[in-house]
Amino acid sequence: MLKEEKGLLALVYKDLLRPSAQVIGGSLKAVLEFASTPFMALQLQNDKLKLNLKKRLDEYAQKLEAIPEDKRCEVHPQIGLPIIEKLTYTTCDEIADLFTSLLASASSIDTANTAHPAFISMIERMSPDEARILEYLKDKEDIQYCDINVYSNQNSGYDTLFEHVTMIEEDVALIYPENTNAYLANLVSLGILCDKKGTFRMDKNQYNRIKGKYQVEELTASLVPESFKSIKVEESYYQVTPFGRLFIQACIK
Repeated sequence: MLKEEKGLLALVYKDLLRPSAQVIGGSLKAVLEFASTPFMALQLQNDKLKLNLKKRLDEYAQKLEAIPEDKRCEVHPQIGLPIIEKLTYTTCDEIADLFTSLLASASSIDTANTAHPAFISMIERMSPDEARILEYLKDKEDIQYCDINVYSNQNSGYDTLFEHVTMIEEDVALIYPENTNAYLANLVSLGILCDKKGTFRMDKNQYNRIKGKYQVEELTASLVPESFKSIKVEESYYQVTPFGRLFIQACIK
């Protein structure tokens, strides 16, 4: 190992012959050459930060070991340096997993092209629940939703009784399921999803599940025509964008 590598890794690993340290040293060679060892040393005087970084580097090493040796490559410092800094203080497992998966993608000649530098700041803007939604989306193209509208007996206007409701709360173990719409709006703002309001999918399975969950038939029977002229369901969906698909490929393992 180079002197710089030894200095930086020695801050985390007492034994540089440990398999994790050996495999990391190879893929992060260029990153460690550019790393500011004094700065990292100052940060890692805190035992909690040191243990946290070690945990995250071990997780990265496990993902790295799943890549055949002849497929591994050196991580570009533009990707590797900021990720190592983030992993020092990232205590949330879901967010750390996005960072280490991105680092692993940058470590393989087959996937290095998917590791876009913008993904680092995008991960910083995500919550653990949003990471779980992305895990759910890794083999899907969209999230179907419904707007359930009630039309007045008095005029031609309508009110939205339930807006952009999905089955995400049922299909994903969210910490705060009441924030689902906020999560999806954030994923739209990040360019991962696109709201295709006004268009719909021909597959009605998810739409029917949503209607059943929100008891549309029961609501119609009890509220129409006494309280409202009608209740209508507008079907639409969020689509994973090409940029979002690239993010999921790079950051979800």
